[in-house]
Amino acid sequence: MKKILILVISTILPIFAFLIAILVAVMLVLDFFGSSTTDWYVKDNIAYASDYKNALNENIQNGYVPLERILYFYLSRDDLNFSKIYSDNLDTSLKRMKPISLVCSQGEYKNFAICNELELKHSNQIDEYQQKIFNKPIDFSKIAVTSFFMEQRYVFGEFDVHQAWDFAAEAQTEVMSVCDGVVEKVSFTYQENVPDTAGGLGNYIVIKCNMNEEIYKITYGHLYPNSKKVNVGDIVSGGQVIGSVGTTGYSTGNHLHYQVQLEDNSYVDGMSLIDFSDGAELPPYHEDYLPGTGLDPLF
Repeated sequence: MKKILILVISTILPIFAFLIAILVAVMLVLDFFGSSTTDWYVKDNIAYASDYKNALNENIQNGYVPLERILYFYLSRDDLNFSKIYSDNLDTSLKRMKPISLVCSQGEYKNFAICNELELKHSNQIDEYQQKIFNKPIDFSKIAVTSFFMEQRYVFGEFDVHQAWDFAAEAQTEVMSVCDGVVEKVSFTYQENVPDTAGGLGNYIVIKCNMNEEIYKITYGHLYPNSKKVNVGDIVSGGQVIGSVGTTGYSTGNHLHYQVQLEDNSYVDGMSLIDFSDGAELPPYHEDYLPGTGLDPLF
């Protein structure tokens, strides 16, 4: 009887562990832990905003990791530090986010339930090194991220969901076009570098770019008075200086408002398009692809 009991328990335990892993994944998807994600952003993010911005500001020069990737690990084990998860998900030599399978082959992550093969298959996490198409809009060594894409926040005491990125920087820090395109709009109505709570974007420039058969409309807001370097109809190149940082319009201090929309005016995460690698090409085979991980070389 004792032998039969031991046999039954040893058979049931692996099945039970597997079911628990599935349950955790389902609860993550169904927002059981207080956060819901979409294809583009984490929806209910106010509880994570401060920690995420701290992680961004500690790591942003080495590349971008979206909040939903951080929460994939954090919601599985909330004693983890946001900044550590962020850095563990970066390839600092390529300045790109690592494929999810590669992260899950590292150190303590190997033992996470969310890193088993079945969970990864249904995780919707990016599992490749991605090429990016945009230049940097500003020198990231000179900024602090003060608001991220779709952040839930309060500005001047009012609740707001921010559909762009804010980069705080000193007044007159150069602002660059992120892509080759055509200047669609230039509005410089403010002659003094002061906020105006009724002033919207303040001084701003809009540039339209056609990249990989996709139309992008990029808005650069709160620019410094008389700093515009372009006019409507001008053809610009990625990396070209178009103006400088100010605090005109609905602003709490000198910063760049960086916003990206598609042709249908829907908003997208502009940071997810930026190439942080300074032109470095992905090698045909990278040493981080380890034998036995199930990852294919990237060609």
